[in-house]
Amino acid sequence: MPLSAVSRRELAKTGRMSPTGDRKASCHQLLFAKGVAESLLFLATIGSARYSQIKKQRYVVGDRSLSRLLKELQAHGLVERRVLSTFPISTEYSLTEKGQKVVKHLKELKSLLE
Repeated sequence: MPLSAVSRRELAKTGRMSPTGDRKASCHQLLFAKGVAESLLFLATIGSARYSQIKKQRYVVGDRSLSRLLKELQAHGLVERRVLSTFPISTEYSLTEKGQKVVKHLKELKSLLE
């Protein structure tokens, strides 16, 4: 499927595509990006985690990278974000049904490679 001019520009600028671009290419790029598989597997293991808990795992280097990663996972429907009414306000992330299906396949792939 050919990319539209907008998708090509976005891909050239960011190295990734948004969910509104070519979805198939975008999902492949997202799943094989640094820290994605590890973050999804971590959320599957722990259930739900706050931003700081995910950050401590050091799957990505900086705060901006982790924030961008979580937003992309949320945009693709793999992760759900909940704002907790605590003081101070905190956010909690968990896998959606779609995210759980992806993790199932990641675990199968991981076991094949071991």
